[in-house]
Amino acid sequence: MAIGLKSRIIYRVKEKETNEENYWAGEYKLLMKAKSIPSPFGSPNMIDTSTLEDLVETQEQGRRSAGSMEVQGAFEKQYKDELANNEGKKLDICILYGTDGKGSEGILGFIGTESFSPDEATEEQLTGTATIAVSTVPRWIEKDYDVTVVEDENGYPTSITLKAKASN
Repeated sequence: MAIGLKSRIIYRVKEKETNEENYWAGEYKLLMKAKSIPSPFGSPNMIDTSTLEDLVETQEQGRRSAGSMEVQGAFEKQYKDELANNEGKKLDICILYGTDGKGSEGILGFIGTESFSPDEATEEQLTGTATIAVSTVPRWIEKDYDVTVVEDENGYPTSITLKAKASN
């Protein structure tokens, strides 16, 4: 069982058409130093399939609802300024799940928008929340891309790149 330490949300301003080859390849930035990463998947709608002949209600799974994510993280000027600048823009967003900061357990990609707001200021750590609206169906993309991360002396990413894997 993996733990989530060093799982990350990365993004770039949408720059390609979604039908382009190697769509997710390119340079990304860390969204923020997240405290946790909620799922971008909404709950599935349940469709009532009961008839007058059924003794109990029956259901089938329908479409998932559109997801939104409330990501709380450290309030730092560098991330706040970037998020404020990109508010409302279409973003390519990837979640790197795993313990290595590179998506060792999985990489999920989707298109969305974000907005940032500060949380309550207290004597504890100052935090903010990025609200991400998920606009496309999240897709697992780790089989097609490798991630390279350059980190500073504290282990924080300074450069994140997704590169298409070589065809076999």
